[in-house]
Amino acid sequence: MRTMQLDVHDDDRTRRAYEALAASRVFGRPWFEPSSFTEVAIDWRHEDKAEPKEIWVAEDGGDVAGVATLFLPMEDNTSMAWFDLHVHPEHRRRGHGSALMDRMAERAQDAGRACLLTEIMVPVDEPDHGYRRFIERHGYSLNNTEVMRHLDLPVADDHLSRLDSDTRPRWEGDYRLETHVNGVPEPLRESLCEVMNQLIVDAPTGDIEFEPESVNPARYQEYLDVEREMGRQRLTTVAMNDTGEVVAYTDLVLPVGAPSTVWQWGTYVHREHRGRRLGMAVKLENLGRLQVDHPQRQRVITGNDGTNSWMVSINEALGFRIVELCPAYQRKLA
Repeated sequence: MRTMQLDVHDDDRTRRAYEALAASRVFGRPWFEPSSFTEVAIDWRHEDKAEPKEIWVAEDGGDVAGVATLFLPMEDNTSMAWFDLHVHPEHRRRGHGSALMDRMAERAQDAGRACLLTEIMVPVDEPDHGYRRFIERHGYSLNNTEVMRHLDLPVADDHLSRLDSDTRPRWEGDYRLETHVNGVPEPLRESLCEVMNQLIVDAPTGDIEFEPESVNPARYQEYLDVEREMGRQRLTTVAMNDTGEVVAYTDLVLPVGAPSTVWQWGTYVHREHRGRRLGMAVKLENLGRLQVDHPQRQRVITGNDGTNSWMVSINEALGFRIVELCPAYQRKLA
């Protein structure tokens, strides 16, 4: 058994790493649809100068037994590193996960990072799940927990109409909503990025203090280009004030390899514009567009920290139900 950095331009080895990743993500989660090989390969091969990533694999007798992805932000939160680790179910309990965990810590230390972060997915009713025990044995402590929820589609039109009737009087006349496919127009991008960069600061994240992110219009376009190459679609609804600046947004992303699934990405309302039901407003508008344009999609997946009562209340009103938990762990490095 050995660990090594993956040559992501080697199609055969990259596919074997993808197969281990997909098998791990699906294990024990019958609803989960993994991204396609093409999506993952494009992601792994994309060189993001703002957040470089390293793909490491553990091999067992020539098979790829596990894969770990390390993210090293270079423009914000540079004292931290993130990683994602998966071991093929057929190769577990043989030390591959531990070897990759050690490699992640080693690489993060080499990069001068003081804190290493990761997340896992576990059932709601298993507080002593094996994934938790594994990561805690390696010196990680629980930082916070997101609750993962699914919304079954389609949501009844009369239910959406009732929510809209309750919400619209709070914002209509002072704000304007627009929905865009695969990115907002150029004039909106600077103010959208300013709002997006605050999400990590205001979202509950335990005792870790994050800096604002540093997405700018050029990086935003770069991410859109990667998604377009993957074949994904992004639906973005924004709320704009009377000066035409974005003050709230929400993103839905439609992966190619998961034809029944929609991912709810960021939703955020600028702190100076809260209390007007803009969070519900943009989500209703985006969801309505999704159901008209993509009736084949069957579920939306989202996650929120359990203490984020504002967003949780919105999702519960829409009809999201709890499916699993996503605990986030951290390890302080020397």
